[in-house]
Amino acid sequence: MAMVDRYKKAGGFIQLLQVIETCGPKKREQLMTIIQQETPKWAEALNLKMLSFTKIMSWPAEALMEIIASVNTLALSTALKSLAEDELMVFLNKIGVNERRKIEQQMKETNPSANEISACLMKVINETRLLIASGSLKMEKVDNSLVIPDDYENILEKASTKPNPTSNKGSEAASHLSVVNDIDDSLKLDPSFAAVSNGAGSPNELDSLRRKIVELTLQLQGLKKENMVMKDKLDKIKKIA
Repeated sequence: MAMVDRYKKAGGFIQLLQVIETCGPKKREQLMTIIQQETPKWAEALNLKMLSFTKIMSWPAEALMEIIASVNTLALSTALKSLAEDELMVFLNKIGVNERRKIEQQMKETNPSANEISACLMKVINETRLLIASGSLKMEKVDNSLVIPDDYENILEKASTKPNPTSNKGSEAASHLSVVNDIDDSLKLDPSFAAVSNGAGSPNELDSLRRKIVELTLQLQGLKKENMVMKDKLDKIKKIA
């Protein structure tokens, strides 16, 4: 069974997208390699719709201010340490004076490790996905390339060609199975991605609840899509009858 098969239900694409977005770089690359080999159209779509810190930083000021209002200042300031000086200045020039002052002060006071920066990058991405899921950020107005159409899973299936032949070597199959089995655990998100608002690297209960909200929101969207599909089928049946 291809890895994406379990995500071909309504709302499944967004669930898989969140898994990929919240993986560490090494695991993300491993998952995307498998998806590319099994279902190239899904891999292409995931790459297109996937959030990244670089994409987020390129958004208009209004969208960035929405994110700043939702993300802990320490976490955002830590994530900004990943930017080159010129990229940081572009971001700071987009936001309000008060917000800029707070962020610059926070950045001066902290010296995070690479792991802490990575954790906060994931937090900003996760919070942004939550804002999109809740409708606070509308991609139609921010970045139209990130809009995910209704019934996207069926659209991808219709566009997909037959999967490429894969190797039957036992070691490769075992490796793929191991990664697939890790997916459900990934939905809960790695604890290392927790915010550092209570001290560098320490878990935060509020962040855990927010991540749970993201998961439940995406599940709700999936159920709404399934309901729309069933309603459409029922209407067609009534017309025939």
